[in-house]
Amino acid sequence: MKSLETKNPKGETLLMRRIVVAVDLTDHSEATANYAARIAKSFNASLYVVHVFAADPVQGFEHRRNFRLIEQERNDLGVQLNHLAERLGKFVPTCEPVFLTGEPAEQISGLAREVEADLVVVGGHNPTFLGGLLNLGEPPKIMHRAPCPVLIYHGKKE
Repeated sequence: MKSLETKNPKGETLLMRRIVVAVDLTDHSEATANYAARIAKSFNASLYVVHVFAADPVQGFEHRRNFRLIEQERNDLGVQLNHLAERLGKFVPTCEPVFLTGEPAEQISGLAREVEADLVVVGGHNPTFLGGLLNLGEPPKIMHRAPCPVLIYHGKKE
């Protein structure tokens, strides 16, 4: 696949071939994914739409009913992820859904390494006041672990 190139202000070539966008499948993440798709389209880049299921698997084994509920939630989220990737795939050359389980920052940065991503796009949710003070949001964790630049999409300010 041919990628478009552009120059940054220093005259260096900026090349984007693969972009990872992390989604939690909320309305905000849909906007984040659309933004990432516009970037991917402008660079003719591949887009990997990743959702990380962070449920504790041990919790599911305590009771059979809990396990079924967790599996149902996991399946529902997988379907939502596939639908989102399908919609985005109409606008970008290649769009691949990726469903992972585990700690979000670790899984997202691992995927970025695996696919040799040129950019990771994440949504910037407004954490609680205390969470913000303690730097507990996922975007900062992803920024410190990712092997490439991370763009935090906050959405339009109204």
